Amino acid sequence: MSPRGDEPHASDPDDPRFGDPAWNSAGYRLLLRSYLTWRRLVLAGADAPFLAARRRRQVQFFAQVLTEALSPTNFLLGNPAALRRAVATRGRSLVRGAANFLDDLEHRRGRPAKMAPGSYRLGDNLAATPGRVVYRNDLMEVLQYDPQTAEVHQVPLLLIPAWVNKYYIYDLAPGRSLAEWAVREGFTVFAISLCDPGPHQTGLGLDEYFAQAPLRALEVVREITGSPRSHLVGVCAGGMLAASTAAWLAAGGEGGAASLTLLMSALDYASPDSGEPPSAKEIALLTRGLSNREGLVDGGRIGLLFDLLRARDTIFHPLVAGWLLGERPKPFDIWAWSEDGIQVPKVLFGQTLDIAVDNTLARGRLRLGGRPIDLSAVTQDAFVVAGSRDHIIPWETVYRSARLLGGDVAFHLVPSGHVGAIISPPRPKAAYRTGPGGLPADHLDWSAHSDLRHESWWTAWSRWLAPRSGPPVPCREAGSARHPAGARAPGNYVRSRKTPSPQGEAP
Repeated sequence: MSPRGDEPHASDPDDPRFGDPAWNSAGYRLLLRSYLTWRRLVLAGADAPFLAARRRRQVQFFAQVLTEALSPTNFLLGNPAALRRAVATRGRSLVRGAANFLDDLEHRRGRPAKMAPGSYRLGDNLAATPGRVVYRNDLMEVLQYDPQTAEVHQVPLLLIPAWVNKYYIYDLAPGRSLAEWAVREGFTVFAISLCDPGPHQTGLGLDEYFAQAPLRALEVVREITGSPRSHLVGVCAGGMLAASTAAWLAAGGEGGAASLTLLMSALDYASPDSGEPPSAKEIALLTRGLSNREGLVDGGRIGLLFDLLRARDTIFHPLVAGWLLGERPKPFDIWAWSEDGIQVPKVLFGQTLDIAVDNTLARGRLRLGGRPIDLSAVTQDAFVVAGSRDHIIPWETVYRSARLLGGDVAFHLVPSGHVGAIISPPRPKAAYRTGPGGLPADHLDWSAHSDLRHESWWTAWSRWLAPRSGPPVPCREAGSARHPAGARAPGNYVRSRKTPSPQGEAP
């Protein structure tokens, strides 16, 4: 090979698809160079300066998906590893691949499976932290996890999920569960588990979700524990709910929020290069395209949209593994969770897009439950986590959002993507960057003065929470006389759509 690095795959050293030695042979080298040249032309055309900024982003998205889809490694003759596997197995890998293709066609509408079906079972090796359902209404169940220490911190934790995913991003496989970690660190932990809404709930909006989920859950947490305050933890869109809850309480002169933890959450959607925002017609077309026959925005379609943002890893890698190599990828709890989305009422989905397009929350123009939501009034301390490789909410957006809060903010940058940054059990390779204090206006200034810490942010979070959590008290068993412990976690709503019980009925 040339010491100058002009081997076929040198133009994209982070692309493992072309690492097979066969790509150095004459035929494959020509194929690869042709593909890379074509890809550069297509991507350059999508970046044409005469395109409007909004159109340019759309064209760039489709160009990226197209060039990933037509990579030669996605086809049998263009994948030397798949051809060798076929020869070595005397065609059995191709037979298995055909069976995988037909199975995906039948059960997944042709989307390649990211792992073998049935790899995880809720309550067994996923969402398995012991606990009980202590409250249920039409929109949510509140879970309280069983204590695992003799004493616990006085101030409890409330975990708030995004409304397009099930709550157990907080409770993945044992050893990778943030809820499990917090319980073992001596916290009384509660989690909101949203229901999969039915056709009769298509008209529900943000006001209803806000009142019936975080606000009602906080009341339940305070009643059961006797603590006047709770730490609020939100992930992605759940972070918007958590911050809005703290701001709503502040607007009413009420306590209730002890601190705020925001994980990969956007509060400020403005960007210097955002260009012209989408039109109302474009938003309506997107909503219609993501909606199903019941009039709900389909969680599976939202998941596909997110997959297309990282199509190489989330679509075409499973395609090659399953259809060409005849195997299924190894079980991965994040894949199991990401494919278990829930539906979203059209009204709520539209309001969410409007908040993002108009930047209503950051501009102080959002009202919930009759009160203005002013993030600068959130004077509680905040622990904020962002992923440096986040393709959904860039870390710069999370940083800019954190600066809207009125309290002291501890900002942590994790070298992971949108979901991977959440899962950070202590391990030798765990790391994050954090600053000495304060958030300068320019995120690059913060980055230049930040320090690399070789530990899990979970460890730092526990250390940060402890002095803000009051004195130790005897451990609390699940439930109370008013909110008795019911079904075992992970509850009913997480498993399937159920006919909702009457408002406020004990589980």
